[in-house]
Amino acid sequence: MNLSTFLVLCVLILIISLCVRTIIKDKKSGKSSCGGNCGGCGSASLCHRSKSLYDVYKKQV
Repeated sequence: MNLSTFLVLCVLILIISLCVRTIIKDKKSGKSSCGGNCGGCGSASLCHRSKSLYDVYKKQV
């Protein structure tokens, strides 16, 4: 692996880690990509459920 490949790899790792950090931070603070309009949501039946998807599946099967 040459130096330029290594530098590009380091920059990509930094960018991805910052993105993941931001997503986790937003998730913990209650922010979400959901606009709250379940009428336009493709997964409206699972959007705001308190149960996990696994629990819903287990109950159906």
